[in-house]
Amino acid sequence: MNISQLLGLALKDDQIVDLLEHYGVDVIYDFDRLRENTPDRYSASFHDGGFEFIFSDAQLLRTIFLYASSRGKFKPIRPDYAGVPLYQSFREAKGAFERAGIPIQVSKSDEGYVKGSFGDRTVHYEFRAEALVLVTISLANA
Repeated sequence: MNISQLLGLALKDDQIVDLLEHYGVDVIYDFDRLRENTPDRYSASFHDGGFEFIFSDAQLLRTIFLYASSRGKFKPIRPDYAGVPLYQSFREAKGAFERAGIPIQVSKSDEGYVKGSFGDRTVHYEFRAEALVLVTISLANA
């Protein structure tokens, strides 16, 4: 499985529906309850799989969170499911992006983030205490 390849798919795409059914996950609908003109969104939390989906108001998968370590109810994602490298440190991620010539944004300290731009998508690595905790894959226009 390659979770990252699902980015941009519709909520009702067969691959998404199959994954929801396999994990027994419900989709949560968040609407503009306060009438502040914020867009509606849909989300699905795969606690046992270690990932979470955020869908746009048009029901397109626009953000994927990959939990590299346990966090709340989330177990760590299996590295072979992620579809992106799970770097072990800020320096390793930054170095890999620089060697590949990928445009990046970085935090000012090693405990922070490295965000790479891949044209239609971005991949954001978050580190705490020199350990990877979260990877966020998003559509570039999300």
